[in-house]
Amino acid sequence: MTDLRVKIVVAVALTVLAALGNPALALITGMLLSLTLNRTPVAAGNRLSKYLLQTAIVLLGFKLNAEHMLDITGTYALPIASFVCATGAVGCVLGWLFRSEKQTNALVSGGTAICGGTAIATLSPVIGARPEQTGAALCVVFLLNAVALITFPAIGHWLELSQEQFGVWAALAIHDTSSVVATAQIYGEEAATVATTVKIGRTLWLIPLIVIASLWVGAGQSKIRIPGFVFAFIAASVLGSWLQLNATITTLIGHGTSVLLVAALFFIGCEITRETLLGLRVGVVLHAVVLWLLAIPTVLLGVLAWVP
Repeated sequence: MTDLRVKIVVAVALTVLAALGNPALALITGMLLSLTLNRTPVAAGNRLSKYLLQTAIVLLGFKLNAEHMLDITGTYALPIASFVCATGAVGCVLGWLFRSEKQTNALVSGGTAICGGTAIATLSPVIGARPEQTGAALCVVFLLNAVALITFPAIGHWLELSQEQFGVWAALAIHDTSSVVATAQIYGEEAATVATTVKIGRTLWLIPLIVIASLWVGAGQSKIRIPGFVFAFIAASVLGSWLQLNATITTLIGHGTSVLLVAALFFIGCEITRETLLGLRVGVVLHAVVLWLLAIPTVLLGVLAWVP
């Protein structure tokens, strides 16, 4: 297929997906297109997905009352800390059992505990991970995100989870911020608000992760990089609360957020190629899947017991 035809297919797909507003369908469509073409259909897809996602999260911040955000953050600070520490520790043990290389073990465990691809990409240069190790960890995390997008809303409805319960469950049990927000958005706007706030708190654990990793490898000068959208999201929440936006504006923001999420998930799906799938090692996949399957029910039981 020529480049022009690929561009036309991508444009049509994005238009239809934006109208449907389903991030899960967008991710699957992008992945199927990439696998069918046997190449990445959008050259700058990875960069586009990052900016679209971050813009969507910042827009979502305008709909969130700052006082409510602080309340959610304070309420779930201890559960977030417990999840991150326990998941990281269990992940390291599982990596040792599955005989994963040290760098791969750290990437999978850190990514599952904190924020998926962001943690993996941030941690990789600090611990000196090879490109194939980073690529394998990213690929398996993206695939698990796709599974979460499809299955979590159905499970939530089956268990009759409240909006807050689902938001907390998604924020802790799903790897990447993009998939957390998209999955919660499918379940409901309140779930998306809760999920985004709790996930931001989880993302801040990148700071101690990088400090520990730097000490572990003796790289005391490694830079601690917290994504800028975290602070932009907080600023948007404060500004939105101060301006007291009316219903029409918040509705438009909601629609804009939905379109941006759909586009971001489509481009993320486009990054999953045959080459990345064939490069996955069984040990890496088992490590990531088993760790995730342990985290899902554990978090869910905690949510059912403690979250109203």
